Amino acid sequence: MSTQKFIRSLSTIHPPTNLHQQTASNIARVLSHSGIQAFNSHVIQLIFSNPTFPLRSCLDLFNFLRQNPVNKPDLVAHLTLIRRLYNVRQFTDIQFVLNCIAKDVNLRTPISNIVSLVDNGIDDPIFVEKLCEMLFSVYADNGMFEEAIGVFDYMEKSGFKIHQRCCKVLLLADKWVLHKSTIAGGLCKLKRYEEAKTWLFTMIEMGLNHNVVTFSILVNIFSKTGNLDEAKKVFEEMEKKGVKPNTITYNALIDGYCKKGNLEEAKGLFGEMEKMGVRPNSVTYNALIDGYFKKGNFEEAKRLFEEMEKMGVRPNTVTYNALIDGHGKKGNLKEAEQLFEEMEKRGVRPNAITYTALIDGYSKKGNLEEAMQLFELMETRGVRPVIATYNTLIDGYFKKGNFEEATRLFEEMEKMGVRHDIVTYCALIDGHGKKGNLKEAKRLFEEMEKRGVRPDTITYNALIDGYGKIGMMTEAHNLRGVMEVMGHIPNLYTYSSLIHGELSSGESAEALKLLSEMKQRGLKPNFVIYTAIISGLSKLGKADEALRLYNEMLEAGITPDYWL
Repeated sequence: MSTQKFIRSLSTIHPPTNLHQQTASNIARVLSHSGIQAFNSHVIQLIFSNPTFPLRSCLDLFNFLRQNPVNKPDLVAHLTLIRRLYNVRQFTDIQFVLNCIAKDVNLRTPISNIVSLVDNGIDDPIFVEKLCEMLFSVYADNGMFEEAIGVFDYMEKSGFKIHQRCCKVLLLADKWVLHKSTIAGGLCKLKRYEEAKTWLFTMIEMGLNHNVVTFSILVNIFSKTGNLDEAKKVFEEMEKKGVKPNTITYNALIDGYCKKGNLEEAKGLFGEMEKMGVRPNSVTYNALIDGYFKKGNFEEAKRLFEEMEKMGVRPNTVTYNALIDGHGKKGNLKEAEQLFEEMEKRGVRPNAITYTALIDGYSKKGNLEEAMQLFELMETRGVRPVIATYNTLIDGYFKKGNFEEATRLFEEMEKMGVRHDIVTYCALIDGHGKKGNLKEAKRLFEEMEKRGVRPDTITYNALIDGYGKIGMMTEAHNLRGVMEVMGHIPNLYTYSSLIHGELSSGESAEALKLLSEMKQRGLKPNFVIYTAIISGLSKLGKADEALRLYNEMLEAGITPDYWL
């Protein structure tokens, strides 16, 4: 279908005919004479939902009532009529009713409210998806792009299929470039990168306006999803088209490279933006400071922090969070505390991430008392703990062997409405597994699956390691099998746990088979695995085999000093 025909098909509205207007008038007169002064919304809903009342007459009555300010049908009445129309698949008439909703300011409401009203009493996800798709088209056809985007986002979050025509509707609306870019961004979020590129370049080919906002959104989405090659291509394309990148464009790429650990590329872009006269802001510096801290380059991070102040760029909460988190993870708690105090003195308010970064630093040092005091302080100050706050404390208490406090925090999370995530469950499963409480570890593993939290490689490894520690090797290998079926590839830690388990059970032959298998999979055994097998073989009196593996380890360049 051509573009013109497509737009025309969306714009065509087929209103009810006037053939039964007199019938509607007669019904209205009868109801009025029966003692009803005005049709209230409940009466209208009952009429529309009555299966004995002809649907064509319902449409005529609807058309008659909506012209009367006193008797106008409310939103529920509109949706009741839509239900009837859907039952006989009268989509053209549904579109007409949806147009009435869109055009009446008194009926406008977020799509989630409309769906909740429709869903009441109807268990038909296909209907809801079709309704969303049609409402999207109606909003776009009426130039209501904010509302259209709301429907698009709702469809995406609900897992509904985003049809190409939904994207075309916005793409072809010339003056809504930002919203067209949002659609391209939406496709990127769905990892449909080629389609997103197609929409962008179709816009350009059609001569529609394309500006720095259009390109920046796309660069940002590609960067956030880790697709930096595509982000760079778009960046280069905008320059070819004569669109000058701005601070937001550079920030998106710099942040992406920093998160990938490619500091050289990020630094190069930072230098380029300064040469091009594009002024860096706090977002630029924050991305670089965080990147250098994560790489362990404290000196460069500190230099950038000092530079941003000289350049008149005020450090914000995100800046301090990066600094505090970096020092905390390195164990420099004194520096982290000083930064915390400094930000408060300067009027920069700490948030949940700030507190969590410092709590994490205390926990990793084993200072659980200080960590808990800070946790209580943040609550006193009205800063609500987040999932990461609880997770770091739970993990810290498990490592200290304080299962009671870890379990109490786990239960408190639920009471406080903080949802357990995969990190929470991993900490608990690993803690119970290391303690030999496999019954509880398995119960938690099953609970997380029931709650829709999908186990990852780390979760499987924690339970496999637990089974291995108490010699339950059949269970450990079975779980490894499930893990692979679910698409999780065993890693070095998986094999290490299995090998240690087999050796503890006196099964050196099985341990050697696992060693051979991991090599075939391209995994290189480390010092811990080699020494575990060598020690196990020596204890079983297999000195020749132990010596062979010892020489193999040395030939691979693996020595005790190498792993220190």
